[in-house]
Amino acid sequence: MNKGDTQILSASMIGTILEWYGVFLFSSGAIYIGRNFLPKTSPYYAIAETLLIFAIGFLFRPVGAVVFGHYGDRIGRKNMLIISLVLSGLSTGLVGVLPTYAQIGAAALILLVVLRLILGFALGGEWGGAMLLTLENFQSRRGFWSAFIQSTVGIGLILGAAAFYVLDAVLPQSQMFAYGWRIPYLLAFIILAIGIYIRERIPETPLFEAAQRERKIVRVPAKELFSKHWLPLLLGTLITGSSGTFFYVGAALIPSLFELLKVVTPSFAQIGVILFAVADIIFVFIGGMASERYGRRAMVIVANLIFLVIVYPSFYVKTAAAFLAFMFLYGVAHGTGYAPLGSMISEIFPTNVRYSGNSMAYQFGNAFVAGPASFVSLYLGAIAYPLYPVYAVVFSLIAIASAVKFRETKDISLMESS
Repeated sequence: MNKGDTQILSASMIGTILEWYGVFLFSSGAIYIGRNFLPKTSPYYAIAETLLIFAIGFLFRPVGAVVFGHYGDRIGRKNMLIISLVLSGLSTGLVGVLPTYAQIGAAALILLVVLRLILGFALGGEWGGAMLLTLENFQSRRGFWSAFIQSTVGIGLILGAAAFYVLDAVLPQSQMFAYGWRIPYLLAFIILAIGIYIRERIPETPLFEAAQRERKIVRVPAKELFSKHWLPLLLGTLITGSSGTFFYVGAALIPSLFELLKVVTPSFAQIGVILFAVADIIFVFIGGMASERYGRRAMVIVANLIFLVIVYPSFYVKTAAAFLAFMFLYGVAHGTGYAPLGSMISEIFPTNVRYSGNSMAYQFGNAFVAGPASFVSLYLGAIAYPLYPVYAVVFSLIAIASAVKFRETKDISLMESS
């Protein structure tokens, strides 16, 4: 890998790391958000309401996918990636300077929700563009190269969880609730500055430039997408939704639930989240490389089968050791299918609608299926404890059926599909 390749990978990854860092700060520090931005209520409802705000951030991801996809398919990948980077950095960093509910009342909560919506909008365009910046430059072994982008979820999760773990260890709880929780958000400004420096120095992708030269750019990419490519868009949405669902069950719901049930302490829960992320990063690369041999669909199916085996037992954890074991297994399940997922929902679309197609499939699935997963599961569990995993199980079964129907893409030439 030469210097130019390293620069492209760095530019692809820096924005997604920043955005996932912003996303997971919210779940890792849910207890602090609940105390500072919500009216006084029981710990259970504070967690539930915080997870609901977490889900609200997903609402603008489809909007971002449509907007960024449209302009990314018309004017190029690079400029849209710089815009998404700036929006994500500002919307994350500014959380660190917000006044609290005790200071300005409901206005604090409104401002928090607005920043979460902006982050969701930015993420709606970031992931698709970053994936294409990679795949449209590295056109062979795409399953492997896509793993670099997909690994940024685990990296962002580790950074977010580690930030709170370290601060929880060095600051008294009173200081964490007073000001310590702000520090991880403020660090986003540093990542933003580094990201802008890197992304301004990369070229446009060769496949998009070829599409421009050959006059293949369409005026309304979404119209082309929905009229000619609606089935892979639908199937990609369902597969992505399942992947996101068991990610957020494992990374957000399970740690919050077992903190609440006193099975683990907040700091130990962060260790579990970090373990989840480490397993996720490792198996993202294993799944990506395996998909080069066995196909994208096979690895997505394997990932969902692993999840179906572990999900019910994971809600009956009684010890901290068992909690860690299941957190690791959730990371294995998600990572195994995540790189193949990123490849397949990008490879299936031609260049002139690829930004719109992969962004919409990914963000529609995460917004409409995965986004509500933690909150809905918490609600179902309040009705009857065995109902906790039902939502995730249903969509995992749907994902398996969708993967069977999906066209295998590992041998597709992106140049020919253009």
